[in-house]
This record gives sequence, C-alpha cells and structure tokens, in this order.
Amino acid sequence: MSIAINPNLDRWLGLEGDLRNNVASTLASVANRYKTPSEISMKSQNSILAVDGFEVERWTEESLSNGHSGICLLMGELDYLQPDAGWDYIGHQYLKELQNKLEQTGLHDLSLYGGLPGVLVAIRSLSRRGTRYQSMTEGIATWMEELAIKKVNELVENWGSTDLKIGDYDTILGLSGLGRVILSYYDRPGMKKVWEQIVNWFKLYCAKKEIGEETVPGWHISARSQFHASETNQYPSGNFNLGLSHGIAGPIALMSIAILKGLPAEPFKDQLSKLTDWLVQWKVNGEDGIYWPGRVSYEEWKLGNLHVENKMHPRDSWCYGTPGIARAIWLAGNALENKELSNLALESYLDMEKRIDMDGGLISPTVCHGLSGWLLLIQRMYSETGEERLRMMRDRLVEKTLDFYKADSIFGYCDINWIDNKLQYIDEAGLLNGAAGVSLVLASLLSDKSPEWDQVLLIK
Repeated sequence: MSIAINPNLDRWLGLEGDLRNNVASTLASVANRYKTPSEISMKSQNSILAVDGFEVERWTEESLSNGHSGICLLMGELDYLQPDAGWDYIGHQYLKELQNKLEQTGLHDLSLYGGLPGVLVAIRSLSRRGTRYQSMTEGIATWMEELAIKKVNELVENWGSTDLKIGDYDTILGLSGLGRVILSYYDRPGMKKVWEQIVNWFKLYCAKKEIGEETVPGWHISARSQFHASETNQYPSGNFNLGLSHGIAGPIALMSIAILKGLPAEPFKDQLSKLTDWLVQWKVNGEDGIYWPGRVSYEEWKLGNLHVENKMHPRDSWCYGTPGIARAIWLAGNALENKELSNLALESYLDMEKRIDMDGGLISPTVCHGLSGWLLLIQRMYSETGEERLRMMRDRLVEKTLDFYKADSIFGYCDINWIDNKLQYIDEAGLLNGAAGVSLVLASLLSDKSPEWDQVLLIK
C-alpha cells in the first residue's frame, strides 16, 4: 500500500466545537484537584500495591512518572492555556516541594522517569520558554552533566564484559530517556560531550555480540537480565524487547529525533537504518491490520519467524504496543528520508481504525498503557499528516477518554488494571499511570501549538 504523505512535523491541529468544550469542562474539574501540592502528597502516601508478588510504589515525590515532576508538566501546560489564572504560581509550589525533597535526599539517579532528567524537564515546563528558573536550571543541568558523562563512559568501557540490561538503554530508565533530555539542552558544551558518548554507545548497541559460540544482535537481553522472574522463566534463552518504553523502539526514536533536530547524522545513520529494518521485519499482517509483538524470543529470532501465540494482537498502548513502535518507525522514516518506512508507519496507524471499537484492547484511560497515550499518538500523527481518518479516530478516542472520568474519585481519573485476577480501580496522581497524565493529554488538545512536554515519551 502506498500513501501520499507530506508530513509537517511542527503542525498541531487541536480540537474544535462541542468536543473541545467538553474536554475543557472535564479538564477544569480534574485540574482543580491539583491546586494544593501538599494535599496531593498526602492523598498519595502509602500508595504501594502488591502485584504478582512484587511491591510497586505508586507515588515517589521527585519522580516524573508518579511524583511532583510529572505534575509540573501539567501545571506548565495549564499556564500556557490560561496565563493569568495563577497556574504558574501553583506550579512554583510544586517546584518548591520538589526542591525540598532534593535538598533532603540528594538525587544521583539519571533515569528520565525517576531522576535528574525528569526534574530538568519539570523546571523547563514552568520556565515560560526559559525566562524563569535559570539558576535552578543551571544547577540541575550541571549536576546531571557531571554524573551522565561518568555513567555513559562506564557503559561504553564495560560493553561486552557484562550483560546488557534494559535499564542501560531504554526510555524509562536508560540512555534513550536521558539522551532525549540532552537533545533539549544540546547548546550546552557539557551536554554535547555526553551526547557524543551516547552515540558511541549506540554504535556498540547496534553491533553484533558473542554469546558463547553464537553471534547475536547487540540488543539481546539474557534471561537473568529480564525485569521479572516470570520473564526469566518464559525466556530461558533471553529475548529482544521491541517496545518504546523498554525496547529498541526507544533508541530508534532517540536517534531519529537527533537527526530531525539537525544534529550530524553520519556517525550513526547506518546503524539507525539497520536497527529500524530489523524492527520492521517482525511486523504481523493480521486480520486486524499491521501490528508488532512486544518481544521476540531468542528461539523466534533463530527461527526467523514468530510463534503462533506471539502473532496475537497485543494492546494498542504507548509502552509496548503498535502505536509506540510505529511512531518510532515514522520518526526513522522521516529522519532517513525513507518513504517506505513512513508509509508503513502511517498504514499501521490507519489500520488501528479496525480495532478502535474494542478500545485497542485497553481498559485504562492512562498514558502508559491506556487510552490517553494512544490518543496522544493518534493526535501527533493526525497533526503531522492531516489524514482525515486519523482525525476521526482521534475524536472517538477523546470521547472514550472523557467517558472514563469519575467525579467521585480522588483525582478524577483512575488507573484500571487486572491485578491478581481482579479488576482494580486505583487512584493515582502522577503522569504515567495517573490522572495528571490523562489531564495533560486533554490540555494539549486545547492548545494552539505543538506541546513540548511529550518529548518524555520519545514521540517527538
């Protein structure tokens, strides 16, 4: 299938009419619940869930995923929409809470969603285009540069001597997330030095490596380096993670964004092309359209084909689903000026129309694994292509997201999950799995400009 497209990667086509008014009304109701940072913290305390034998924290004050840093992004977007409504002052209170926490505990974490990069994004979101918080920005950026150059150098020097871990390279914990923030501050000499080492590391990541007598792609994850014991048992010979949150789609998106931002591409263009082609080869042409599995096992890689059970359609989420993976391919297609890749990505998005009546297999309204994440990705693709079918899909997803609003919940939206064989509604305040993320997507749909905040999802 060939699709005529002339993408405009800077265009943003927001909502109009009654649907816009409905979004504005729901957003106002949710946003009012976030006016007092201390109350948000209090309502989120002791938010620990037992999931399949693991304890999962639902609130960490300094984090981007489920803390004050993520909520700052919402305050920044609300401040842009209503510059005289005092959201900048409320955002300042969140920053003060964040600063107090950092002074108490210090922060050496370099993950985007749990550490300094997320704090830097939070400050930037409230800076009114860099006119505020210059001193705070300078301090955090300098500290991050010092820690990052050491970390990346260590990863480069130790390549091949230890197992590759998902947290080394991915969006949530690793170099993909860190690298995206570095691109936003590339004019700083310290950030440029870190970026140069990330490029060196990316070349190693894309090369082949030896495991015993076998030569495998560098992004193979061994059984002992999986996140959970269940995955270790499921993949005794390891696997290859494809998703945008924890898989190879993250490095693909990062390097594509670097090229689209005008950085010199020659050092890594060939590797990007090869990695993207490898990802493309695992697409499934199913009855419900084109989609990708979240992981490919070592045995499937050896066979060169997916097992039947892995050809079943996964949910259409940002984290592991086709929306995130295809978005990375779309970015690569534009960066490499490869229309075949761009056409494939857009075709896979248009195929999602076949799955929209079933909510793409999603049961939650949240960003990470829910409807609002899918909605945001559809919105990006619609804005950049002007494809009318994507607009219609966007509007339907807006309506579905609004239907999840719960007036009697603590934050307005709940994260909904099957946990220990039970459907649970969880009140969570944060960005990735909470009401702040859903509200941030809704707020962005009211904007007259392309938002910056979703850089943290590596989709722009």
